[in-house]
Amino acid sequence: MAAVKKPARARQPVTRAGTPLGGEHEEALAREAEEGFDPAGLVRRRAGRPSLSGGPGHSTRLGVRIDDDTYQSIRRLAEHQHRKISDVVREAINRYLEAS
Repeated sequence: MAAVKKPARARQPVTRAGTPLGGEHEEALAREAEEGFDPAGLVRRRAGRPSLSGGPGHSTRLGVRIDDDTYQSIRRLAEHQHRKISDVVREAINRYLEAS
């Protein structure tokens, strides 16, 4: 006999900030759209991640090939420290450069 999947429960939609979209919020959005708005008041947002320097622009991305043992060591360290692998590698490179 074939298994039947239960339909997924419909979740209430939310904004990017996590605000639930529902009654009052939808009415406010509809009212704003009907009244019109000044596009000059819109804030331009750049796509992608913010710069690591904190300023405008982008951070350079660097691809590096490493052996499996080195990768696994970095991955284990990152997991142990509850950090991202890229943060661990970035810190190691900075420490190396400071020491030279």
